[in-house]
Amino acid sequence: MKLHDFLQRIPQAFAIEMLEALPGPDRRELLRTHGARVKAGPGNLKRSARVSKEAKLLTSALLKSQEPDEIRSFLQGWLARRADMVVLLLDAWEIEHSNGIVEDFDWVPKLTPEKVKESLSVLKPSDDDEPILRERKEQLEPIAPLVYFAYLELPCSAEVLDLDAVLKSAEGVPAQA
Repeated sequence: MKLHDFLQRIPQAFAIEMLEALPGPDRRELLRTHGARVKAGPGNLKRSARVSKEAKLLTSALLKSQEPDEIRSFLQGWLARRADMVVLLLDAWEIEHSNGIVEDFDWVPKLTPEKVKESLSVLKPSDDDEPILRERKEQLEPIAPLVYFAYLELPCSAEVLDLDAVLKSAEGVPAQA
């Protein structure tokens, strides 16, 4: 899934969650760079209303951007909180990394749908449909693998995940740490 496609399809509640997951300095820089900062004022005193407007403005601005790294910056804070998932997937794909950080992405187009689908088994116990980190027994949101696949612009995302169901699962989901 391409980054722009992912950004177009994410629910507003999830865009807000992703924005709030960014560390403060990164969030402020991204909002400033894209003219999406909403100042506190008489009509914007409530933080939730302000963040909602900022998320909407930011996603609109990022959709106009031709620079994929800007969209990746938006996803990074959320993904950083799911670093264990990234490490497990990279290990399953036999990709050399340092705690989930990779130097280049030449391997991404070479991943087969079969290998990606097989790698998802490291996130799911055999008797449950919900993603989980087996080693830590932490529940993952169903959208977590898709966010990483979008970050990578993994071409076979639609072949290994039910995109509509996964994106629907992110509607109105409260933010998780």
